[in-house]
Amino acid sequence: MDEGGGIGSSLLSRITTTASEIMMRNEPTTTENPAVQEMNHIYHLTPSMKMLCILFYSILCVCCVYGNVLVILVIVYFKRLRTATNILILNLAVADLLISVFCIPFSYWQVLIYDDQRWLFGSMMCSLLAFLQAMAVFLSAWTLVVISFDRWMAIMFLLTPNIRITRRRALYLVAATWIFSILMALPLLFTTRFFEDQDGLPNCGENWTYFGDSGEQVRKVYSSMVLILQYVVPQAVLIITYTHIGIKMWNSRVPGMQNGATKKMIVDRHESVKKLVPMVILISALFALCWLPLLILINVIPEFYPDINSWGYILYLWWFAHGLAMSHSMVNPIIYFIRNARFREGFCFFSSKLLPCISFKELRLLTDNTSRSFRNRSRFSGVINPTSSDEKPATSLTRYSRSGVLDRQTCRSARFFEARPLVVVRNNSANSLA
Repeated sequence: MDEGGGIGSSLLSRITTTASEIMMRNEPTTTENPAVQEMNHIYHLTPSMKMLCILFYSILCVCCVYGNVLVILVIVYFKRLRTATNILILNLAVADLLISVFCIPFSYWQVLIYDDQRWLFGSMMCSLLAFLQAMAVFLSAWTLVVISFDRWMAIMFLLTPNIRITRRRALYLVAATWIFSILMALPLLFTTRFFEDQDGLPNCGENWTYFGDSGEQVRKVYSSMVLILQYVVPQAVLIITYTHIGIKMWNSRVPGMQNGATKKMIVDRHESVKKLVPMVILISALFALCWLPLLILINVIPEFYPDINSWGYILYLWWFAHGLAMSHSMVNPIIYFIRNARFREGFCFFSSKLLPCISFKELRLLTDNTSRSFRNRSRFSGVINPTSSDEKPATSLTRYSRSGVLDRQTCRSARFFEARPLVVVRNNSANSLA
């Protein structure tokens, strides 16, 4: 039986049992030796430190939930933000929200509030919690990978729209990340068990005896797979894609075109991509930095120092690494707020609805009034894709019939794109096509 386990199965699947184990294996002993009493004091958080940790985790949990809920609301509510990249960002917000709900509260509840380390949430929650925690981290990591791949394709294939990730393809990728995350976390659903410890207290830990004598070997293989697929591979992909993007954008130029309107469209898209890339690079870098201390503490140090639980100040070190990892779920909404004006406007809009103390005047960037008014002016003035006098008129992607109604079916016709450019001339008597 491997009930209670050791340190190192995945980044989040054993956070609660590991922290509990550190405290249970270092229970205070009755002794008159001041040095021993001092060491026992180190292993257990003082009441003031407990209150500080409770305050920190409570604020962290509220901020994580609030920020990621705002991200979800803004993307779902405003049509202008329902792009392929933002669909992936929406999936990342859902993953961070799962971490905020299932990882932060349960990870500090029993080790900070209950000194006897008992598990209070029942047998079903014992198995389900480890599964949800591991799944949420897989989902977050691989969504970052998909976002980096999306940005890489947008830069590498700027002039090839058919190769880019569309909204439909983004939904397929979101479904794939969920399936992969569920499959990778599924073993924890069957190996995490509810049991009673030596003192008869209910507890929760991993039990790999389901695999018989090879259970310990299976556990090590699974732990290695989780470490590689949850952190190493995603970070490697992020480094490769964003390095390639940086080199490409540093040396790239927007290709010149005879068509002024098309050239402007490509330049605008190139500039928007250039603004978005630093934001997703920052998100990926913070993911690496926030999770690295906990990764080392769980998976690396125990391999070289098996007696890590007997270290002085180990509990302080543990809570620092754990708090830093959990804070990653809060930084993403902050980055969106700082780096993206449309997200910032959406955050202010919904915050004014949820919090009466926040005032918000009007939406500017998230409405379609500008584009609608332009289309209306174009319709009544009879202008289609206006160009300067020294440029050739561009082939329009839309066409007006004689009644002034947009003929979309004609736009889809292949013969339309092969025809010479059309210019609409309107007068009071009749309409003529030249």
